[in-house]
Amino acid sequence: MVKTLWIVRHAEREDNINENWQTNANPQKLKSDNSPLSSRGIKQATELAERFSNVQIDHIFASPFERTVQTATFLISQRKIPIKVELGLAEALYLCESPPGFEESAELRKRFPLVDSEYRSIYEKPMPREGFGDETCIPRIRQTLEEILRRYNEATSIVFVSHGSPIGALHEVLVGGWNYVGQATVSKFVETGDGTGKFRQEFTDDSSHLSDQDNLRPY
Repeated sequence: MVKTLWIVRHAEREDNINENWQTNANPQKLKSDNSPLSSRGIKQATELAERFSNVQIDHIFASPFERTVQTATFLISQRKIPIKVELGLAEALYLCESPPGFEESAELRKRFPLVDSEYRSIYEKPMPREGFGDETCIPRIRQTLEEILRRYNEATSIVFVSHGSPIGALHEVLVGGWNYVGQATVSKFVETGDGTGKFRQEFTDDSSHLSDQDNLRPY
């Protein structure tokens, strides 16, 4: 069966619009690199849910950061599909605290019941050392994607919720061209079906589902 990969960037972060979020909008006491969604981000995520309401989804994978798990939860909440939290989809590590400030899946499940308790992440703590620069996450993203496709070979429709740099890396791995995309946008890749396991890009950075398409921060 031909596979379709849907790649979604998390919605707007609270720290995009509120530099003091850790003191005035942080009831969970999240680390500085682990901002939740802003109110606009929550609206964007609900619009993503509408965008995907009639799309078949076999599996959904999300980076372990608050903003990506939140986005995935809104996207899938009406359908109750388990969210597989995959550390391999985390933000480029040079942009994170050391170690990265995301929470363990067991802790995330207390707030996000759709987090899959059975899933075992391809990457685990401690995260690998990566250099400085967005492209340094490419080897991690390549290994993560290849292993997910191997483990879930029978799946025909998979959603990934991640960050700007890892999504750029996914574009690089899938079609050989890095691409930055805006927040809460959707990119679609379809297997060529010729037995090579290669994919073609159907579209990228699509924001047509968003009621407000201004300042989606692709960089």
